[in-house]
Amino acid sequence: MNRYSRRQYLQGLFATSMLLTFCDRRFAGKEPVLQAGNATRWHLGVGADPAQLIGEIKANPAVRELVQAWSPDFLTGWLNCVNGKQGDLSFWRIWHRQGLLSAWFSAGYSLQVITWEDDTKLPTGDYHISQQYLEDLEELAGYIRKANPKGRQTYWTLATEFSYWRVPADTYNAQTEKYYQKLMQNLLQARAIIKRQLPSAWVAPSWGGWIVTFDFPNKGSGRSMIPPFAQMMQQMDGVAFQSMRPRPAGEFNPEIQRPDPGNPEQIRQCCEIFSKYRKSLMVSHYEPSIKEFHPNGGRADTVTRDFAIMAQPSWLKTVSDMGLDKFSLMHYGLYKNNPYNALDAAKTFKGVIQEGEWALG
Repeated sequence: MNRYSRRQYLQGLFATSMLLTFCDRRFAGKEPVLQAGNATRWHLGVGADPAQLIGEIKANPAVRELVQAWSPDFLTGWLNCVNGKQGDLSFWRIWHRQGLLSAWFSAGYSLQVITWEDDTKLPTGDYHISQQYLEDLEELAGYIRKANPKGRQTYWTLATEFSYWRVPADTYNAQTEKYYQKLMQNLLQARAIIKRQLPSAWVAPSWGGWIVTFDFPNKGSGRSMIPPFAQMMQQMDGVAFQSMRPRPAGEFNPEIQRPDPGNPEQIRQCCEIFSKYRKSLMVSHYEPSIKEFHPNGGRADTVTRDFAIMAQPSWLKTVSDMGLDKFSLMHYGLYKNNPYNALDAAKTFKGVIQEGEWALG
């Protein structure tokens, strides 16, 4: 079993906050260079940092090319907690003040918000079970409501990778029950807060996709951790999960001492398990994440092989029938300049989705 976190992402967000200080403020209220893509059977997203992405479209032809190829319906931003107590809303406040949120919606994009808690040390803090978390989401939902006068659907994938946050990790037992009961209550309250301001919002908990790839029933670990969350998931708009396995299917994984199942199979298994609770599913952030193999967050060669599998009509029909229709890339740098033909592979996947012939099989 493997787990891949957001630690390098946090460093990137800090750099972006510095960059925003020098942004052209005349961008506020104006459309970015590219318009969002037309709606498809699936809703596709991209990002860890919408402001950086939109800014680079003008300056970098490689970024412009990848946005044209992927044609995202929504941009993804994060609300992170790094001290166990306080979420970092600073980026969202800057984007709100500079009119960037409004500009993105005016251009036809929607937004995805992912919330995450630093898991460098376990157990993590208590941000996601706190009143502060709810207040932060209320503030953020207010910014997005003001920027989104037409009420376009937004996506909120909450507490991503939460199964890892206690000790023992990926386990629901007597030691972790108290925390997870509080988390479930807070996530349901979070949904109510978001929906009051954004009635069309799609709100879901976001699992670490690895949770479906192993099972220890006697310990309440792996797949056996999931059933206690059934009632909470059924009251949400859907279920989200990430998939960030670095290795392609069949490559030997020394951590599990066998060939890796790969992201397409992990996603399929997630759909199989989580569709029992809600048939509205999302891959909240996809990325083959081993940073030393590529400067932009992961392995572009794995991207190419993953999308070759996921573009197959049989795979698409299987996961779509179980409710998957939302899919977001994480660090778009993996696709710049088409390393290992990763951008071509993503573009092919996008094209197959648009054609829709797989749904007829």
